[in-house]
Amino acid sequence: MGQTVSFIIQKGGCGKTTATANTASYLALQGYRVLAIDMDPQGNLTQHFGYDTDNLAYSLVHLFTEKNSFEEVVLKRDEHLHILPNNIEMTSVEFSLYKSFSREYILRDVLAPVSNEYDFILIDCPPNLGILSVNALVASTEFILVVSPEFFPMRAIKPLYETYLMVKSKLNRTLKFKGVVMSMCDFRTRHAQEVRKILEKNFPHKLYKSYIRNSVSLKEASSHGKSIFEYDAASTGAFDYQNFVEEFLRDHAGARQKKAFYEAHFHQLPAHEQEEIIQFAMQNLSNYNRSRLDYLEEEPILREALLIERNKILEKLFPYREHSTANQRP
Repeated sequence: MGQTVSFIIQKGGCGKTTATANTASYLALQGYRVLAIDMDPQGNLTQHFGYDTDNLAYSLVHLFTEKNSFEEVVLKRDEHLHILPNNIEMTSVEFSLYKSFSREYILRDVLAPVSNEYDFILIDCPPNLGILSVNALVASTEFILVVSPEFFPMRAIKPLYETYLMVKSKLNRTLKFKGVVMSMCDFRTRHAQEVRKILEKNFPHKLYKSYIRNSVSLKEASSHGKSIFEYDAASTGAFDYQNFVEEFLRDHAGARQKKAFYEAHFHQLPAHEQEEIIQFAMQNLSNYNRSRLDYLEEEPILREALLIERNKILEKLFPYREHSTANQRP
């Protein structure tokens, strides 16, 4: 079972949806199997990935009402990135949920049969602490606060933390507070600097060192239905999200174990097979990694992009979940 992470703050306009979309996209580029869930009836995450919320055949509401199966609802954007879309239809269902038995566990039960198919499940929560956000927290292994350096998002942290304590004590005892990431930052302003100092003081071991700067490209990417890595791989937004996700991954034992697993398998192969895999990987660099060839030196390309593609090939040859240790030879 992989990690299920909610991106949450009960305030709109803080970059939460952008964080969910680009984190999911970068993880998928690394070869992880990712499911991104849009829990907001506004459907912004769905739109961010280029889908028209007014013309969805099925959406999350059909899973919540048990009218359709997961396979019918899920949108497969590519081999590694799947989406559970949402739209305004969820609003009417949201009110009826308050009368439902075990209403806090609906999303958890929806995901239970498929959770082992994904390395990461990322949830974009609505900008409130209603039943949909509680469903997300109950279904999650951890959550991340997305905070912009403004007055109102800072005030939203206390009630959200109280909700977390309630969920952890009564509904999901394994839920962890993963951390705080700052978005939409402009540290040329004194206020942004002061907000970061406050967060450092109150969350000394939870605040991510990486942060997301204000970026026109990030806004343009979402309006074009693309991730920042598809839209402008050379932008500050792409750089910031790469840094954030790499920091995010360092704390996940599963990610480290998976990399070690394929590293061990590769070096156990005969030299001619290693060469064939490397050549095939070179021919199949993702568009994002290929676009970086113009401004990165050969060494980081071989270290990052090539190893990513190599591990994707190895994953097809040696499915990770069929083996219990990184040193086991097939």
